[in-house]
Amino acid sequence: MDSYTQQVNFFGNSNPEELVKKYGSPLFVYNEDILRRQMRRVAGLLPNHRFTSNFSIKTNSNLSILKMANEEGLNADAMSPGEIYALKKAGFPSERIFYVSNNVSEEEMQYAIDEGVVVSVDSLSQLEMFGKLNPGGRLSVRINPGVGAGHHEKVVTAEAKLFVP
Repeated sequence: MDSYTQQVNFFGNSNPEELVKKYGSPLFVYNEDILRRQMRRVAGLLPNHRFTSNFSIKTNSNLSILKMANEEGLNADAMSPGEIYALKKAGFPSERIFYVSNNVSEEEMQYAIDEGVVVSVDSLSQLEMFGKLNPGGRLSVRINPGVGAGHHEKVVTAEAKLFVP
């Protein structure tokens, strides 16, 4: 084991070789104390401001970890009805789930609306779809500021684009 793993006592009273013998390999081992401590730190980042931290289910969809994120005060991002379902199963209330609706069908957006989660739209077509499905409903709008960067010219976040109505 490396010194950091020993320093933070990552495995506690467990032995990694014994865990592999018992459960097989590959094996993912998480330290609940460390995870909870880090989740609390992120959730409480700006306590005096109107700020929320979201756990993206894309990072880890393990139901136990999702439950921890909920218990430690994080909100959650979802990008599909299946992710909304998993977050609700982990105990996240609807008002703490943020649905990023990129390239979704009417059925997928309707599911999010029916579940009462906050829907985010990032195009006029999505805004129109939301308005048709949920007239007067509450939503979030993502705005492209026209300034961006990325690791490759084909992958640029918030790049200015020509919009022709």
